[in-house]
Amino acid sequence: MQQTMDILNGHIIENETRLTLRQLCDSCAVHAEYVIELVNEGIIEPSGMEKSHWCFNGISINRVRKAKHLQRDLGINLAGIALALELIEQIDALHAKLHQY
Repeated sequence: MQQTMDILNGHIIENETRLTLRQLCDSCAVHAEYVIELVNEGIIEPSGMEKSHWCFNGISINRVRKAKHLQRDLGINLAGIALALELIEQIDALHAKLHQY
């Protein structure tokens, strides 16, 4: 029996997606004040200087959702969330490298 391997091609849009503060809040079911706290803590970074001109990339959606879950499920404060997300991303990067080999 012959095995075939299908190759999937895709395009990552997380870095190209641009969301306003309102769109980010709506997609993550959070209040703007929460997103502003995440920005102040350095958990997510908007482009634009003023809040009315902030734009967020698609990665921000994942970070806000993870932050929300960490805070709700584990009671972690914002500084702890920043550290946890950094460590989670490092682990994910190491897993990706491991799977390449």
